[in-house]
Amino acid sequence: MLLSGKNIYKLDAKNRFSVPGAFFSRGRKFFLTLGLDGCIFLYPAEEWKKLQDRITFSDYFRSVNRKFLRIFFAWSGEITADSHNRLLIPAELKKKAGIRKEIVLIKIGGWFEIWDPAKFMAYEKANRDTYEQLAEKLDIKI
Repeated sequence: MLLSGKNIYKLDAKNRFSVPGAFFSRGRKFFLTLGLDGCIFLYPAEEWKKLQDRITFSDYFRSVNRKFLRIFFAWSGEITADSHNRLLIPAELKKKAGIRKEIVLIKIGGWFEIWDPAKFMAYEKANRDTYEQLAEKLDIKI
């Protein structure tokens, strides 16, 4: 399992990427969905279940919640690693995130973000100056 940092993987002709066997310490089933800021979210099954339980109990009568949940779940899907430790990114989701031949995989807590490398570099560059400003505003004790 990735513990930290960002890792670059190449996609094969079928939109699959191979990860080390240790990545599957929590199972071989995952869920993908449209992420935020142009990425894809990748959740191990147990994390997906926790998230699903939390967000589906949000107030569905508020239009902002309905809009978010519809898009979030409309783009979601289950994937299972094959016997060669490959995970498939569906073509429509890949296109929506602007991913081409490589991905950047970033571990965020219990889930992952999948980015197109150029898009992530642009995101980092655009937010480099605000990184320290954001750190000052966060209520995180180290």
